[in-house]
Amino acid sequence: MATWLITGASSGLGRGIAEAALARGENVALAARDLGRVDDLVSDYPNQALAVYLDLGDLASIEYAVIATRERFGGLDVLVNNAGHGYRATVEESERERIDELFNTNFFAVGRIIRRVLPTMRSQRSGLIVNVSSIGAVRGALGNGYYSASKAALELLTEALEKEVAHLGIETMIVEPGAMRTGFFGDALLETRRHIADYDEIADRYRKTEATDSHDQPIDPKAAGRVVVEAIVGGNRPQRLLLGSDCVAAARAALEARLAELNEWADVSVRADFDNDDERCE
Repeated sequence: MATWLITGASSGLGRGIAEAALARGENVALAARDLGRVDDLVSDYPNQALAVYLDLGDLASIEYAVIATRERFGGLDVLVNNAGHGYRATVEESERERIDELFNTNFFAVGRIIRRVLPTMRSQRSGLIVNVSSIGAVRGALGNGYYSASKAALELLTEALEKEVAHLGIETMIVEPGAMRTGFFGDALLETRRHIADYDEIADRYRKTEATDSHDQPIDPKAAGRVVVEAIVGGNRPQRLLLGSDCVAAARAALEARLAELNEWADVSVRADFDNDDERCE
């Protein structure tokens, strides 16, 4: 029986992962700002589930969540960094305070949690850190530049972390969801308050409207949660786990286009090298 700490466990993918892990008999610390939204899980799994308050903007709550998990269950085996949100704005329309908050939530706070759990995992010589990213990290989406950048930064941090802790028995995994039928496109989705007229002609492709949350996204968060848990406990887990048919299609198109461009320009790219070994040593 492993112990999990899941952030953003009160809704969406985080709750889907929590439900699937609890159903398998795992111990789960359900980290959320609104603990009332996980009361039912604690009631259904009184011996396995622990509700812990966590606000990614509050350093003390990060410390508390990790300590409370260890004290209740005796360790911490799987950290799932799921909490985060989006932000709709062109680069020029983006607001400094919203950019700072976005990166703190989606990137810097995740790093703080990781640094806080690593001593426990190092002492155990085991552990798994799962960072939930987005298809937005694979290719920048119109009007989502800073959101995509925050998730791309998280992915590169995760890749570096894997290389740093593999010899300690600690592993990492990146989860890249596509469009999921959750509150992500509703109240949780922030939008710039600055609107520049020159962007009005493309506004319907990125600005938030009443139709933004159309409730027709292809991914079921409960099914996605089960997929994530099955990949984690299966043993032969991928470095990146894509979720949803839309994510698979978008990632394939983006990566194939990038590879084609690399191959097309490879002969030009290598011209930046020194002509011979003698010049390279100067």
